[in-house]
Order: sequence, then structure tokens, then C-alpha cells
Amino acid sequence: MLALVAVAGCGRHTTRSTDSDNPGPEDVRSAEAPATRRDETAPTLTEMEDVDLHVADGVVIHVRRLEGEAVSSRKGEPVGLDDPGSYEIRLRSAETFVEYPDLSRVLNDFTFNFEGAPVKGLEVRREEDPGERDEIQLTGRLKKVLGVPFEIEGRPEATADGRLRIRTLSIQAFDVKVAGLMDVLGMKTEDLLGGLEERGIAVDGEDLVLDVGRAFPPPRVSGRVRSVHVTPTGLALSFGAAPPAARSGVRSNYLWFRGGTIRIGRMTQRDADLRIVDDDPNDPFDFDVRHMNDQLAAGYAKLAPSGGLTMHVPDEADVR
Repeated sequence: MLALVAVAGCGRHTTRSTDSDNPGPEDVRSAEAPATRRDETAPTLTEMEDVDLHVADGVVIHVRRLEGEAVSSRKGEPVGLDDPGSYEIRLRSAETFVEYPDLSRVLNDFTFNFEGAPVKGLEVRREEDPGERDEIQLTGRLKKVLGVPFEIEGRPEATADGRLRIRTLSIQAFDVKVAGLMDVLGMKTEDLLGGLEERGIAVDGEDLVLDVGRAFPPPRVSGRVRSVHVTPTGLALSFGAAPPAARSGVRSNYLWFRGGTIRIGRMTQRDADLRIVDDDPNDPFDFDVRHMNDQLAAGYAKLAPSGGLTMHVPDEADVR
């Protein structure tokens, strides 16, 4: 298999395989300009469908459908797919879902995990009042006031500039006089210019406003939130334009990278054409971007006549 991967990294691809034994998206040459195919510095077109994407310990984002471009965040280096901090995904369109426990872990382990963070023990859940199903509750404890608990009830919505607003409806902090959101969170203006700003969090009046791509662990995602829906188990977030219809003959549960230059471990693929497909498409593709080498090593590869590479990979849970 290593020899096969090495061969794949050396080729320049000009056509798509029509081999019926090579599952995954079919010929899309019409969607790509010839100049883009020859430019090794071009963005890498990126697609995902029906993927449970592990981005941190205990944090999964379900990607129903995603189209965008992967761009290196390090000058002069290719997109390192096995190094989430080395690239950014610029979304054209995406439909995603994150469960409340996963969102809570992101807030605790990443978004508010920095020196001087004003709160801890954050938990997100849907509002329990049957008449307020489009609202969520954010609870936690204030670090600066002896761990006093607080609760914020809010309604998630997309802003005109594509961020996620939590429109505050009520604020409670037990036994503490509350003047507003900044007060209950124990924040000062300078906090917004430090760790919170780095993670894409702003305060607009009494509302929290999040740049979703910066509030989550890498790979960093940039894209406009189109809509957000509160469900019993989590938040459904849509980005960019409405998703296109599924391609004819596409096998679900895959990641696909094409164009530009990508790197995985010692393999560098120029004019890339790499498809990573679920070996068992009966449920979402359980894929860990941080430990993808272990998953790829547990699968097998097929090289198309055009030089494109398809990796057939088991779910992350099966590898473990």
C-alpha cells in the first residue's frame, strides 16, 4: 500500500476515472477551469457528504453536505490534511448539525479555554418550556464570583453579516445583582479584545454574537451562516448558498479533495484527486481529521488510470 500511495503522490492528473469499480463522485471536469487544474498553488476544491467529523476529543460535527475550498494557512506550504491547523476551509455551501453536549464541550474546552476566561462549566441545552422550542439555555459558573451559577435564555439566529447571534431573552445569576450580559459573565471591555476576540466572540448590547468558524477547533472554517434551527438534540446550521442537488451516481459518505496541492504524511499529491470513502455506507462516515493517518492505514487504496487515488476507510470507532 505504501508503494501505491507513493506512486499516487507523483502523478499529475488530467482526466477522471470512469472505472465502475472506483466508487465516489464521478466526472466533474465541466465544473473546473483548466487553469485551476494546472495551478499547484490553487485552492483545493473540497466536498463532504454524510460525515461525522471529529474535530476534538468528544466533539463531533455532522456534515450532511459541504462544498468549499481548502486553502493553506502557512505561506509556501501545501494543504496538510493531517494537520488541521495548516489550512482553512472556505465554505461555499454547507449543511451541518452539532449536538448540545458537543457544543458544550467546544465552549468549555476551546472557546472559553484560555487564561483569564470569565466563566466555566458551560452547558447548552434546549429551553425546557414546551412553548419555547426555538430557544436555548446557556448555564455555567462565574469564575470571578466564587463560582456563582448563572443562566441565560436566548434565541439563536443568523445575522445579516453571516454570524450566529444568541438573542438574549433573560439573564439570571443567583444572589448576584445583574446589570447586563457583561456583568453576569464577569467580563470587562478589555476581555473582548483578548481571548474572546481571538475565538470570534463579541457582545452586542445584551446579545452574544459568534463567528462560528473561529469559535470551533481547527481546521478553521470561514463562511456565512445562512440559517440556524433549534432541534430537540442540537443546532442545525446552514452556511452559504443553498446546497446543490446530489450528483448523479455519487456514493454517499465521503470526503473528496481535488486541485491544488495536498499533503498527508510523506505523500504530496499535486493537481490533487483524493477521495476518502466510507467502507460501510450504511451509517454516517465516522472520520477523525486529527488522527486520519491511523484511519487511512487501516483501509486500502485504489489507483485510477488517471492517477486519482481512492481510499476505502473504516469508521474511526472501528479502528479504535
